[in-house]
Amino acid sequence: MTHFPHGAFIAIHAAEEQRKKLYQEEEEMTSYKSEDLEKDWEFKIVRSTSPVFRKPEVFQGLLAEESLAGWELVEKLDDTRIRFKRRRDARRRDSSLPPGMDPYRTQYGANSSQTTLVMMGIVMAVVLAVGSIVFFLTGDEFSEALPFFVTIPTILVTLAGFFVVARLRSRQ
Repeated sequence: MTHFPHGAFIAIHAAEEQRKKLYQEEEEMTSYKSEDLEKDWEFKIVRSTSPVFRKPEVFQGLLAEESLAGWELVEKLDDTRIRFKRRRDARRRDSSLPPGMDPYRTQYGANSSQTTLVMMGIVMAVVLAVGSIVFFLTGDEFSEALPFFVTIPTILVTLAGFFVVARLRSRQ
């Protein structure tokens, strides 16, 4: 069994609770009318890991992209989730879409896995850089510098994490 530090367990639990809450909210908000289901509509929700759909230019760009595949706006659930519908017969035109366009995409921008990988890379680079500096500055007295080696990287990693998240959100 994997053992997580207490703080990591709390963060994982909070993320899972948030995911469940969003799922339940979507289930309640996205009830479909019988006429929609009878008329052979298909539905999807496009999600973003950050609230990029609050920017009108991003929102309009998404609507334009999705309309190429026949998707119509149903509602904007919030700044991270947009619901679309299209007739099933629009599938016949999917082969004529621009190369690389996925008519069934449900993720917009960087997904949480990509964001996590970027942050892990930055964390590893910062820890390696600080560790190298500490080692070269202290020489044989590395054990005396251990508190410095733990505190400074923690501060730097936290700052780097905030910077990366802010940067990713501003690009979208």
